[in-house]
Amino acid sequence: MIIDDLPEEVVIDIMARLPPKSVVSFKLVCKQYKSLTESAFFRDIYRRNFYAASSSNCSILHGGHDLLLVHSSLELLKLDLPSSSSSSLGDSFFASVLAQEITVVACADGLILLRLNEEEEEDMKKKKKKKKKKKKKTRYYIGNPVLPQWIQLPPPPSQNFPLFLPGFRDTGLVTRMHNGSLLGYKVVRLHSDALNLPFSPTWSFEIFSSDTGEWNVRQVSCPGHGVSMLSTSNPVSLNGKLHWLDHSRRIIVHDFFEAHDDHLRAICLPAPMQGTEPWRCMYFFPTPSDKMICTTSQGYFVLVDVGLMQEVKSYNVRVWRLKCDSWNWEKAWEINMASVGVPRNCVPMAVNCFDIHIIYLWDLDLKCFLAFNLLANTISYGTRKNGVYNGNPLVFQDPMAVDGVVYKEDKFCFEQHPCLFHFVPSLQVVLT
Repeated sequence: MIIDDLPEEVVIDIMARLPPKSVVSFKLVCKQYKSLTESAFFRDIYRRNFYAASSSNCSILHGGHDLLLVHSSLELLKLDLPSSSSSSLGDSFFASVLAQEITVVACADGLILLRLNEEEEEDMKKKKKKKKKKKKKTRYYIGNPVLPQWIQLPPPPSQNFPLFLPGFRDTGLVTRMHNGSLLGYKVVRLHSDALNLPFSPTWSFEIFSSDTGEWNVRQVSCPGHGVSMLSTSNPVSLNGKLHWLDHSRRIIVHDFFEAHDDHLRAICLPAPMQGTEPWRCMYFFPTPSDKMICTTSQGYFVLVDVGLMQEVKSYNVRVWRLKCDSWNWEKAWEINMASVGVPRNCVPMAVNCFDIHIIYLWDLDLKCFLAFNLLANTISYGTRKNGVYNGNPLVFQDPMAVDGVVYKEDKFCFEQHPCLFHFVPSLQVVLT
């Protein structure tokens, strides 16, 4: 029996069990298979099957809040856990891209925004002599590495401003989805005045819309007396909104698909977190205590509050999710890691994007990641990481270096307010 003799529902059920790359190949066979894989029925089944075994397919990207970080940029946080012994498509892609010094600016709903800085030669006439001058030019690409499909965006009007002058900076990517289908996307750049002014009364955005194919400037009002930021890079994207953490420890939110929304929304942290210690410089306080992680899980914006309890020498972890219908916080769970057998030197780093009860930690001693499942009460360890040796004598004075070997995971672990992003391979076609 050949596959064409099978009922359409059976064919869809078979294709929905294939990995993303195989589905893409299947689409190229004939128009019938292309139509089946692009149907809403197939997308619904494929999404359910994919989510059921998603832990090994999801890539985690780390976005820091370094004061010197001008543009948004993400780095791969490869877990190497037993469930993901074979490298996922996302991990392979990001490792390849970052090795080529291409910046991953943002990701959302299976789409990735890349920035590529290139040098171009241009003729200059000076004293009747022609000279060649190299000029840096930035190109933006948005695409889906699964298909693969990449589109070069038109250059933003203000891209040639020097970094040391006020101007728009790369910020994030937002998408509009309906029943698992991509309806549109926007690339967002935020003006540096939001960072340079002590309390900015307004924010200016430079936005590229897939609907118009053009860049436009949009200005919004800030709540109260304004917003004070130490960093505007790497906001968390969810449901068409970007989420920032401001200096007064509020979550700043803006909906980029709400046409009449010309105000930023400020949301106070959960009451138990409002009295916690403010921003600190990691260089003077080399400790991962009082850590707060901004991320997403199960369709919610999530805060992971990590506090070191000296009495029991263990971390106390609280996970909060933001309910968008009421803009109220709900505590998903709270636990002391010592009570479940997790050593003190295992620092929380991220949560699973499909299961909020699975948390990933970095072991400072064993130099590996581990996953703790709160509901199953199980711990699984990943493989030991290979650090990078640095012969610089100053590295030996670094409290995070081990015999001159530096682990980037240690650096991420010690950041006080990181943002974690999830890339889940999808079959979304980038709109042109």
